[in-house]
Amino acid sequence: MELKHILLGVGFAFIWASAFPSAKMAVQFCPPFYFLFLRFLLAGLFSILLGACLGQSFQFDRKSLLSIAAFGLIQNGLYLGLIFLALTKIDSNVSVIIASILPLTVAFFSWILFRTKMTLLGLCGLVIGLFGVLLIMLQRVEREYEMFGIFLCLLGLLATTISTLIITKININKDNILIVVGLQMLVGSVFLLPLSYFFEAWSVSFSITFIFTFLYIAAFPGIIGPIIWFYLQKEIGAVKYSSFHFLVPFFGIGISYFLLGETLTYSDMAGVLIIILGLYLVNRDKERV
Repeated sequence: MELKHILLGVGFAFIWASAFPSAKMAVQFCPPFYFLFLRFLLAGLFSILLGACLGQSFQFDRKSLLSIAAFGLIQNGLYLGLIFLALTKIDSNVSVIIASILPLTVAFFSWILFRTKMTLLGLCGLVIGLFGVLLIMLQRVEREYEMFGIFLCLLGLLATTISTLIITKININKDNILIVVGLQMLVGSVFLLPLSYFFEAWSVSFSITFIFTFLYIAAFPGIIGPIIWFYLQKEIGAVKYSSFHFLVPFFGIGISYFLLGETLTYSDMAGVLIIILGLYLVNRDKERV
């Protein structure tokens, strides 16, 4: 793996992890669906405009357009909608821990749906990762509002697992990557608009913190993060790319601590280490297969 790929992978892990504490800050100033609608609308239009100025291609076959629409609906509408709603109930470090097991769920559903080969090592990794999540959840059983937030995160995890499997069906290259990113964000904004209109009060508490948070989320997790994601998937493959997810829990916990003052219990920290072990085993299994 080249140095540039390593730097991009570490950068992506940091951006991915920072999205959760940033989202936790955002929902303190604005309803979650309304915030996401505005984010996807503005960032999507900017991405498409930038792509057009750079001469990127708008030509997609029918299969790719359907895949882009499905990805935008599931990833941006369902996944991020559920995560942002969950962050009104739980700390951001819990959401980032749950989201970090994405490689485990992708491996599991690939095995179930597409008969992808998996050895005993990979199965052990899945079981160990699941045990880590359960350890984090058990101490929150008595706090119903937190359990509801965790349930929303798990639904969101299922959604992003499906969208990750869909992304392999999209024809993405350097000549259309900004257009793809912009289109899938616009799909998410269209999906979230009626939900926000009927279920939320459109009110925003404007402040410097809110404006900075909005711009950061729109630019980095919104545009730069997906570009790195798509690029690394094509350049180094899913196996090597997935290894960078090991860094997400550490970055997420650190950012939540310094930015929001959130702390973890000993059970949380043990759960994180167990999840990382599960990720490692599944990644080793992929390398062998």
